[in-house]
Formats: sequence, C-alpha cells, structure tokens
Amino acid sequence: MKHLIVSLLGWACFRAVSGAPLARGKAFDRFITIWLENQDYAKVAADSHIADLKRQGILLTRYYAHTHPSQPNYLAAVGGDYFGLNHDNWVRIPENVATVADIVEDKNITWAGYFEDQPGPGYMGNASDGSTGNGGWDYVRKHNPFVSYDSVNKNGERLLNLDSFNAFQRAFAAKEVPQFVFMSPNMMNDGHNTTLDTATKWSHRFLEPLLAGDAFDEPTLIALTYDESETYSEPNHIVTLLLGSAIPPALKGTEDDTFYTHYSILSTVQANWGLHNLGRYDVGANVFRFVADMVGYTGNKDPENAATVNNSVSYPGALNDDTSKRLPIPAPNTKLVGAGGLPILPAIEKAWSGARKWQTPYDGSGKVFDADSPPVYMPPTANPS
Repeated sequence: MKHLIVSLLGWACFRAVSGAPLARGKAFDRFITIWLENQDYAKVAADSHIADLKRQGILLTRYYAHTHPSQPNYLAAVGGDYFGLNHDNWVRIPENVATVADIVEDKNITWAGYFEDQPGPGYMGNASDGSTGNGGWDYVRKHNPFVSYDSVNKNGERLLNLDSFNAFQRAFAAKEVPQFVFMSPNMMNDGHNTTLDTATKWSHRFLEPLLAGDAFDEPTLIALTYDESETYSEPNHIVTLLLGSAIPPALKGTEDDTFYTHYSILSTVQANWGLHNLGRYDVGANVFRFVADMVGYTGNKDPENAATVNNSVSYPGALNDDTSKRLPIPAPNTKLVGAGGLPILPAIEKAWSGARKWQTPYDGSGKVFDADSPPVYMPPTANPS
C-alpha cells in the first residue's frame, strides 16, 4: 500500500507539471529528439524519405556519434559522457551523476522520455515485447538512457516521466507535450532489426503530423538523428536533420557543415534556455548554428583533433568491461561556463564538493576522444580563452 501511495503521489506531481507555465527559449520553446539506429551517413543522406524531410529542415553534414555500440551514445546525449562504456549490457550510473533532467528542472522546464512499446511509466526491465507481434524484443532498456542513471531511477516522479509512444500521442493530442523530449522507436521502426528503408519510411510517416503548421502552438525544434554509424572502420559519421516550426523559413532545405556530436544536444538546449551546465563534455560542444546565431553564441569551432579521431572504440572509464581500463567516475569540472552563459549547476557542485581537488578530463575545449586518443585528466581549470 505504501508503494501504491508513493506512485499515486508521483503521478499527481507529473500531471501538475503538464500545466506549468511555459519556459520561453530564445530560438525554440520545445526540443524533441528522435533516435534511429546504426546507419552510415552516405546511405541515409541518399534515402528518398530523408531527402523529402530535408526540404523542410537543415541537414547537419558533420555530425558524429561517440563510439560503438549503441548504448554509450544514448547515455552521452543526456549525461555529457559515456564513462568508457563499450557494451550494451545493463548499467547503473551513481546518483551523484546529473543529467539534462537536472538542468532543465532547475529552470522549471518540463521534460519526458518516450519509448515505443515500453510497457508502462517508469519501466526498468531490460526489454519487453511490444506491438510487432514477432516474439522479439521491441522495447529495450539500452535505448532509454535516463533509466540507467540512479539520479532518475531512484526518483519516482522522474521515473514517471519515462513512458510509451501512446503517452506521447495523448500528450500531443492534448497539446501538453513537455518542453524537452527524448524519443526512441521500437527495435523494428528504428531500423535495428529491419532496414534503412523501414526506419526512414517510419520516420517520414511519424513526423508528418508533428511538422504540420498547427502541430504545436510554440516554436518547436525536432532533431531526427542516428545513434551511431553501421561501419566501424568509418569515423562514426551519421545523419542528423533539424526540423520543426523553429527552423527559420530561409534555412529550410539547407545544410550546416559545423562539427557536431551528441553533446551538441546538451549545449544547444543550454544556449537556448540560458541553463547551467553539467561540467562534463557538454561544455565546449558546438551549438546548432542557427540557434547560436539567434542567441548570440560565438563559441563554435572545430575541435583541434577532429580530423584524427575515429570515434569507433571507447576510451577507458568506469563502465568499460575490460577491467584493465576501469577508472572511477570523473568529477565534473566546477570551473567551466557553458553555452548558456552560466557555471555548473549549483546542486552538482554541492554534490561533488568533496572532489574539488580531483583531476578531471573535462576542460571545455570541445576535443573529441576515443581509445586511441583518450581523455587527459588534469586539475580543473576555466574554459580555454
């Protein structure tokens, strides 16, 4: 009975958030990212469904994933690091490691994760059969990054923010879609267990109502992206399309050749809403250029080592399955200022107050790392000038 009461209280809190005042952004008021699986840039860019969607948005031509396989890329996009992860097995990340949920909640920005065929709100199982009826796993935990962070899975209210696509459709129909949304289709529609054509055809169909003129009352930015490339010998080059009503009309059908990674999701929402940072690789990641132009952010640049990093094999870290490559979870760099113009979130600094003298790999430079070019741990310093 006690657990039931707690769950009901959590649900009541979640419903109350849906009526919260809108937090206005400088370039958009809502951000939705939708993730597909395992395809090389050249193949996806040539696909007819993607070409048709591009007419309504901006193709990011130099967007790169961080490593292989899938799961570390998902974790990186919401937490600012993948902590050396090199596998898709069950992981848990300690409670003192914050995510994008912490920095948006600090500004009363609503958020949610929607995962197709997830059995119910806050589901923490490894996988679940779903709508395809083929007896295989449709929902998988490895494509739901939030649930691996103890800062989320130990918080009942936050767990209730993780739900199914059916919940998204209800929110969409009621015009109650939260302001930061992370979405992952099932293992069929994302292309993992099917084909490129299946995934892009599904994407075109799914996005059509979201791109209609009356879909959202607020400027909405939608990022359709891939988690990683298919060919491990390639430098993890993937397609990402920016779509939605927040795209300036003059930029529809164009390309952006700025260097981006999944960390750019974090830096872009920070720049848009003036958010604190996580003190990790979110600081120094390039902001989507049209957003940077609108908010006056001038920090975009090519990482000095971009041409030499393959991004195909994970660097050492706490989640690496090779015990010889294990390292503690790094302390965030509390001296960095992020794309939102603010320092690290005060709650994060407090949580790591005993680690201020620890060395950290986060220097705000925007460098990219892999097993052949691993992070360098140093005393925390301010952003490079």
